[in-house]
Amino acid sequence: MPASNSPLRTDLKLSMPFSNVLHLPFPEKLRATRLAGFSQLALQPQEVQRICAAGTPLKMIRQMAADEGIAISRLDPLCTWNPHWHPDNMNEAFVADHSMSAEVFFKLCETLGCSHMSLNATFAHTRYSLAEQVELYAQICSRAAEHGLVCDLEPIPMWGVRSLEQGWEIIKQAGSPNGGLVLDTLHFMRSNSSVRALAKIPGAMIHCVQLCDGIHPLPADVSLEQDCFNRLWPGEGNFPLAQIIAQLDTMGALNEVGPEVFSANNSALCAEQVASACCASLARYPAFG
Repeated sequence: MPASNSPLRTDLKLSMPFSNVLHLPFPEKLRATRLAGFSQLALQPQEVQRICAAGTPLKMIRQMAADEGIAISRLDPLCTWNPHWHPDNMNEAFVADHSMSAEVFFKLCETLGCSHMSLNATFAHTRYSLAEQVELYAQICSRAAEHGLVCDLEPIPMWGVRSLEQGWEIIKQAGSPNGGLVLDTLHFMRSNSSVRALAKIPGAMIHCVQLCDGIHPLPADVSLEQDCFNRLWPGEGNFPLAQIIAQLDTMGALNEVGPEVFSANNSALCAEQVASACCASLARYPAFG
């Protein structure tokens, strides 16, 4: 049973983002996901490689998840899908950790049985024209299709695709049948996107919703980069999450959803506490009850 006194909707595809369980060994990641009542788990590609290096083969990772009734549905993210992907605002350790090639990424997806992948546009926002971004996105979607993958673009305001509106324009112009969006509420708020703009996007094209909270407006002494990795659980800040979630529900856009909370505070949480925080944060909103 989910670790919450308030049962969550059973018609939703609930997914555990890797952020919430980064600090846990792989068996405990699965345990937290199961205790939350979630059927899917997203992993980082570099995290998968570390699990393998510690002695768990790829096929066993997939089998262990299946034994718990969990699908590793999404690998998140691929950054090297364009030739000038290096971010100009992150340190060398981040760059090294996100340097996996598309070829290796696709092999991991195939062995793990992933159906979806996420793209981060880590290039500088002035590096490519819109037309170039559309072409690069169409190319990686075509490659992803060869591996049976849905290829979702996540707009992130500190990098090259800065807003939901920009991301949707790229996807529209690319016209790739396996294209779509990841909507992260932190990035939605920090890019000053609006519910009105959100309503113009077909709900079926928003393949993943990642929920978190924060303080808006962003404090003057906090950078986007700092803010990205210091989030609050839904309901702990002042983001208009109830309005955003209600709009997504109305649009039919709650296709894959979970709370995504990058925070150093999570490192003190055991699997049961992660599961409880996930369920309690979603249960605050009528759309999930």
